[in-house]
Amino acid sequence: MEGVFYMVKKQWLNRAADWLNLPEDLITDLPRIEWVAIKTVKIENHKGLMHYASSSIKFYVKSGVITIAGEHLMVSSLTNEYASVSGDIKEILFNGQHDD
Repeated sequence: MEGVFYMVKKQWLNRAADWLNLPEDLITDLPRIEWVAIKTVKIENHKGLMHYASSSIKFYVKSGVITIAGEHLMVSSLTNEYASVSGDIKEILFNGQHDD
């Protein structure tokens, strides 16, 4: 029964986003990733820090894990839902499943 409720809720939120002409990540808690000037990655709607090293930083997100790889990486800002990573960023990876 809980799975049915989740599907109905997700469909309703998607329709509301379409109807209001809003990005889906604004209404749902999907992750939003912004890579700025090659040196900074901003992540919204993360669920926590999973791994921290100067060569890789991993964040839990709703449907998986986001990995930021590079050199001299550091978390420059961190709140419950927002994070900013700076350094020599080489790649951003997503490992997880789609919620459809």
